[in-house]
Amino acid sequence: MTNFENQAGYTLTNSKLQLVELNYVDEQFILENIDEVYFDEVINFEKDKETKIIAMLQSAYNELLIRKPLNCKSVSFALPLDLFCVMQVPYENSLLHQDLVTEFKWEFSVLFPFVSPKDLAVQYFEVEKNSLVSFNSAIAIAINRKNLQIIHNFCTSNNLKLKFVDNIHLASDRALSLSKPEVMRGLSLSLYLNNKNLSIIFSLNAKPIYFKIIPLLDASEIPVALMNEINNNESISLNKYSISSAFISGDEITDSLVETLRNLLGINFIYFNPFENISPNPKLFENKFYSEKFNAFSSAAGIAYRIG
Repeated sequence: MTNFENQAGYTLTNSKLQLVELNYVDEQFILENIDEVYFDEVINFEKDKETKIIAMLQSAYNELLIRKPLNCKSVSFALPLDLFCVMQVPYENSLLHQDLVTEFKWEFSVLFPFVSPKDLAVQYFEVEKNSLVSFNSAIAIAINRKNLQIIHNFCTSNNLKLKFVDNIHLASDRALSLSKPEVMRGLSLSLYLNNKNLSIIFSLNAKPIYFKIIPLLDASEIPVALMNEINNNESISLNKYSISSAFISGDEITDSLVETLRNLLGINFIYFNPFENISPNPKLFENKFYSEKFNAFSSAAGIAYRIG
């Protein structure tokens, strides 16, 4: 007997709410719904009050329900890049988990003086010394707890069971690992664009070994930022010829941007389809998000697929 159940994944950005819903039918997951709603105004997560953010989120959620009622109570959320701080630091595996978290919080307060350590929720990934990284390290990711509380309060008010909250790029990469098994082999590069932020993840045999979020003024900075990360990276030893696969996703991805990156960097960036390995409700064949904008839903799909 399984514990699988219907579940939905939401991507929340400053401009919209995206939904990917899965139904568990006859011992398999079926892709039931893909949709999005834009907010009436852009959310400022730093300055807007919790009541305002929840009201905007509720309005978008209600609109999605009117279009198609949600057939589940279990939900997960992927949150935008600019809510997170990321660092990669030497890792002392003799420390207990809570001691490590305390150490990471202190280091975050040094690197990001505008954050208060006591307000942070932290997760981390161990990166063992390998052919590309010369020392044991940890990728630590932090978010202000108030943002998690907003999601918790919203779910409580709608009688929803909140399962997971994750970074938008990490959620997207979960969908990538399921839809593109070739990322399990060799060095892969994954890019995510969200609200003038470029997120970069290098993974070795599907395990992240480098993660960085780079604020951008505009898209023209992307090629130079990528060249610096590939050719002048002091944390990881690589060049473009060591990259076995490269993928790109996010909201602001255009054919011209991908073609420009391919030509300037000599790397074949691929749009990936997070839905290609899951059976859809036949009605979705008429859904433009399923047939045309699938790449933009990679994070909502990835967080929806997460079961543990």
